[in-house]
Amino acid sequence: MAQSWTIEPRSASGTLLVRFVGPTLTEEIPPLLEALTRRLPESSARLVFDIRDLEGHNSEVRAAFQRWLTTHRARIGTITVIVRRAANAFKVAASVVRIATGLNIQVRDDLESDASVTHLAR
Repeated sequence: MAQSWTIEPRSASGTLLVRFVGPTLTEEIPPLLEALTRRLPESSARLVFDIRDLEGHNSEVRAAFQRWLTTHRARIGTITVIVRRAANAFKVAASVVRIATGLNIQVRDDLESDASVTHLAR
């Protein structure tokens, strides 16, 4: 099975665009977080998580991300989470992570095309 995530660094802006497709298995998270840590700028990182094509909600994955975000908080400037308009469960999950980590996490459901997400991540 192919991994459910990709990381697209935007070197000019220091933005990391992380896209998810299909279900994300718990065992996929350590390699993803290791890859993110390697690519994360030392300060003011801008993270864009495109979860429009993510299937299901895995609380173990959310918890792992929450721990990772808290650990790397000093290196993160902003986080944007791109969801589908009807993705209320993902909006709630992002809000839980925002409260738990104290990080500035924006949830956007107004970006429907890959081009608009890519433009945001420039």
